[in-house]
Amino acid sequence: MLSINSMSIVGLRIGSNINRSSKSLFSSMEKLSSGLKINRASDNPAGLVISEQLRAQIASLGQEIKNIDANMNKYATADAMVGVMRDQLVDMRAMAVGAANTAFNSPEAQIAYQRSGELLSESYNRQIENAEYNDSKLFDGSEGSVANIDKMANIDFSTADTVEASIVEIDKALAQLDRVQIEIGAKQKNEFEAMRASKMVTRENLIAAESSLRDTDFGSEFINMVKSSLQMKVGLALMAHSRINAQTILKMFS
Repeated sequence: MLSINSMSIVGLRIGSNINRSSKSLFSSMEKLSSGLKINRASDNPAGLVISEQLRAQIASLGQEIKNIDANMNKYATADAMVGVMRDQLVDMRAMAVGAANTAFNSPEAQIAYQRSGELLSESYNRQIENAEYNDSKLFDGSEGSVANIDKMANIDFSTADTVEASIVEIDKALAQLDRVQIEIGAKQKNEFEAMRASKMVTRENLIAAESSLRDTDFGSEFINMVKSSLQMKVGLALMAHSRINAQTILKMFS
């Protein structure tokens, strides 16, 4: 039989164990409910600082990826517009070849060719002037533009000689558009796509690192919660008895 003094000491120890179990149980429940094993600085001061630094890097990378996406969309828009402009030049060249047959064409037909050539040339030049993305010009050579595309000039389908000269100009414009499309494609593939892929990998690795540092291990924490709950229940049950066998207590907390 334990003495009164011994029972008081045992009671204090049980009370201390109950308090520790209660705190551990509350901590486990908080981590399980929040999904985070670091909910405040006291949980892991160094871990919290590192986690916040990682989160800042992740946020910065996320914005950089958005910036790259915006540039990719800009270049995709420019590529599509260049395709439309190339189609215009192909139509203009076909029309020029028809206009070159001056010996067969009637005066009225020649005039129609001339007017159609003028309209296509004006439309092509408007594309260069007006093409923009997010209020930024695409083809005028200004800062932020994708390329500097020359406007069409001296397109004249009125005589055989002027038509021949016009075809030379159209071929030059086609060659320029080909170079622009190559540059746009190279920029998209070799710079934007490669950079985006690299930043995505870095961001995913940082997310994984931050997650392992801060997120709750649900399996392990659930076991801790059950253990703390059982320890607290046993402690409360022992405190309820006025006489406690020392050997039983030692077995419970060994």
